[in-house]
Amino acid sequence: MKHLQAFIHLSTAFCHVDQKEVGERIYDSSNDPEDIIRLVQCLDEDTVDLITPKLLRRHPNTYIYSKHLAEKLVVNEFPELPCCIARPSIVFPSYKEPLPGWVDNLNGPIGILVGGGKGIIRTMHCNGNYNAEIIPVDLAINDLIIIAYKIATSLRNSESILVVNMTSQIDTLRITWSETLKKGKQLIYEYPFERQIWYPGGDLHSNKFVHNIIVLLFQIIPAYFIDFLMLTVWRLNGLAVLQYFTTRQWIFYNKNIITLCDDLTPLDKKIFPTIIYNIGEMEYFKHLILGTRQYCMKEDLSTLPKARRHQKM
Repeated sequence: MKHLQAFIHLSTAFCHVDQKEVGERIYDSSNDPEDIIRLVQCLDEDTVDLITPKLLRRHPNTYIYSKHLAEKLVVNEFPELPCCIARPSIVFPSYKEPLPGWVDNLNGPIGILVGGGKGIIRTMHCNGNYNAEIIPVDLAINDLIIIAYKIATSLRNSESILVVNMTSQIDTLRITWSETLKKGKQLIYEYPFERQIWYPGGDLHSNKFVHNIIVLLFQIIPAYFIDFLMLTVWRLNGLAVLQYFTTRQWIFYNKNIITLCDDLTPLDKKIFPTIIYNIGEMEYFKHLILGTRQYCMKEDLSTLPKARRHQKM
């Protein structure tokens, strides 16, 4: 039987939210993961729900908290297990593969994009000056392939576990939330979604009180007069989850992925692109919107002329 060559734990760049600067290293866990596992196994669901806020502490949700604990479990298996920890940021539609703009779900910012494009979402609680910490899904997958290759070959006998922040800051492309919104709105007007219920608009608001007033006046109240009530409520819940990350700023260090990529052959760099320094932003956002329109919303591009006419009404 062949031995395991590489084990990649897919974590998240946001599993250490208590750190203002997130380096490519291991951080102490707030709880022993083995203790938490035993605790959950012996308590009923209602009791677990009751103690969850106390366990989470600064972590915004159980997803982030479980990723935080899982890193400790993986570290405990090193070096017997040839493992590493990869921390991707917010995953966006593909840059090129399998198709430009490919995406198969409405999680995170994509759901907000659709809500705004349909005219449902009119405001977002966000500091527009903060960096949008995003990574196209195909570049993230290429990162994982390269990391696995390195673990199985040149880094197999490393004395310390490899940690890789798969992020866009520090030496790579940066874009703020304001820039993201500006480009998105510009292209939504040109490539609108079908059946818009309101002209696409809305804006970012760092003041939560102002944001809540706009939510009440322009999202919740109108929702009672349209057939999209459940869709609106669902999108608002997703919006609340995302707001934790759009109203905070972290500094992520990502030297490791840059170093790993620098060691690749020219052919491998071409086959597995991972870092785009001079990405054509408007072209990428165009593919992002058209991809969301086609692959998520199942809206054929042939309906664009009709959607444009509807938008002008």
